[in-house]
Amino acid sequence: MLKEVFLRGTRFAARVIDAIAGKLGGVATLIRLGPRAYARRRTDVRASRQLSGSTFANGVTTTLTPTRAAGWHRIHWRYVVVFLYGEPKSDISEWLHEAGEVLRAHLLLAPDVASAVDLHRLHPQSFTIADGIDDHPSIDASDVLDWMRRTRRRWDLVFLDASESLPDAARIIELQHAAHEYHHDREIGFVTPGYRSSEGRIAGYDIDRRTGQAAASGLAARDLGQTAIPRYVLTAGAHGFYAASWAIDRVDVAGRHLVGMTLAEQVATLIRRAWAGNIRTLCLASTVLDVRNLPEPCVSGEPRRWVLERQVSPNSGPIRIIFVLNATSISGGIRIVFELANGLSARGFAVEIWSLQNRPSWFNLHVPVVTYRSYEDLLLSLRNEDAIKVATWWETAEVVWLASVNHGVPVYLVQEFETWFYPDDPVAQAAVVASYRKEMIAETEATYQREELARVGLQATLIPNGYDPSVFRPLENWTRSQDGVLALGRSFFQKNFAMTERAWRSLGAERPPLVLFGTEPDIMRDERVTYHERPSDAGVNELYNSAALFVQTSRHEGFCLPILEAMAAGCPVITTDSHGNRDFCRDGVNCVIVPQDDDVALAEAISTLLANPDERRRLATAGLHTAAAYRWSDVLDSVAGFHREISQAGASGSPFA
Repeated sequence: MLKEVFLRGTRFAARVIDAIAGKLGGVATLIRLGPRAYARRRTDVRASRQLSGSTFANGVTTTLTPTRAAGWHRIHWRYVVVFLYGEPKSDISEWLHEAGEVLRAHLLLAPDVASAVDLHRLHPQSFTIADGIDDHPSIDASDVLDWMRRTRRRWDLVFLDASESLPDAARIIELQHAAHEYHHDREIGFVTPGYRSSEGRIAGYDIDRRTGQAAASGLAARDLGQTAIPRYVLTAGAHGFYAASWAIDRVDVAGRHLVGMTLAEQVATLIRRAWAGNIRTLCLASTVLDVRNLPEPCVSGEPRRWVLERQVSPNSGPIRIIFVLNATSISGGIRIVFELANGLSARGFAVEIWSLQNRPSWFNLHVPVVTYRSYEDLLLSLRNEDAIKVATWWETAEVVWLASVNHGVPVYLVQEFETWFYPDDPVAQAAVVASYRKEMIAETEATYQREELARVGLQATLIPNGYDPSVFRPLENWTRSQDGVLALGRSFFQKNFAMTERAWRSLGAERPPLVLFGTEPDIMRDERVTYHERPSDAGVNELYNSAALFVQTSRHEGFCLPILEAMAAGCPVITTDSHGNRDFCRDGVNCVIVPQDDDVALAEAISTLLANPDERRRLATAGLHTAAAYRWSDVLDSVAGFHREISQAGASGSPFA
């Protein structure tokens, strides 16, 4: 009994001491950093905690919070060498002392640093002056790596520019935590932080495939939190660059590879050589270092050739294209991928589909389908392929990018600005936008998407979707109803079918027959409603040819192909402005556009058109002219030309114009 009371008292005392220590630690941090820097630090911690706790199927996670890093370090800390270079702008002796104690670090001081600090305040065994390494008058990465192998092997390493504001030890612990814990198979060898300057906050750097130059990620007109999402990178600045000991041992880079380079060029080469062995560099974007000027990673010579020079026509054969899908189930977006795959195959490309689901039974697909159990399994095979690799959904973008670091060219088919799928999830929205990378050649189908992508810093090539005119067309000797209304019966929130139902029901006893099609026959019950479940394309065309008008009231669409198919079949259209349809829908010209969720306006439009056959014929004629510009044969010729240009740019090592 006494023992139990004693243990309870001990645990309570420990909690009180921890709480007091936490408060005192906060005060100490405030004193050390000053009010302004402390306020920024608290903002970063709060932001990181808000964007925490989510792990997605492709491995992207925001669970590595500062609190978890601190807890991990108390148990799993690693010895680390802190290499300081540059000329300090103030006395950093206190920082050196504290960093050495908290991090269990050995300090490697470049001459400029050593001459600017009071070395008497440091324990003589806690530091080494770098100009004593091999009697070199200056120090660079090759010297540091060689010294590490000889005197501090099995220690991690972090580069810090002493001319900048030095981060507190907790930031370095966060980098260390990520290096050892972010990826379950331990493929991460290097970690770099995010940066913040007067220019803004960035999440590392992309190598823009359209320019061949490094571009800061995050300096965009629209911020959805993407600068707090961890992301892999192909280049980085030296300041804050963290290297795990095992990666230092395994990266194939000798001193001769780094001779004559600046430190930034040496870091870029080290990253490039690491990726050659599938050793990843992660930007832990939630860990932010304040800098006067953003680093300028160098992208020239070997690192630039490595990114741009790619073969996608092995052995002078046809251009290989691999579409990566998370599913093969019935979906408008997946159908588009299948149409592209068939069309490109017919035009001489070697096309495959790699997916987490089996070959579809609902679509006549003419290309091979390779199936994997998980994204990780798919990635391990895909990264060895020389091909144009096409991401089709934001989760597959991470996989395609990782699989194209050393082989092939990554392309991103952005069928809509995919934050729309997560209206109430800011973490998912941030992760989506973080997947829009300049190292991937982006293609999209509507001006709206292209403008949305531009607002987050990504340039995309515009190629619209198309339809098959041999299927969707006016039928001869076919009787069109004078009062039947046709709609796609889907409950997915973006489709906003509820608006169609409300407006139709508001017509009361005068409501016309309503014909629905799709995969949800129980979506609506009414004596005047007929539902056609899973009709064939020919069957859908018959429905378009039978209806007096087609109604589509989506809140948002990436393109909205059913509207175009209805126009191609000569069916008048009533729709809403759903963004992706703006390129081909013209109110009062080839369709009627009503405001979102305006049931009264929709009911009036239905009644007005049903009462005016001449207006329906006029809209139908205009719709046929509109649809003529979107035939699949013409669209697929443009898609084929797009992929040939990608192949040519890769073969010549040139940026994709």
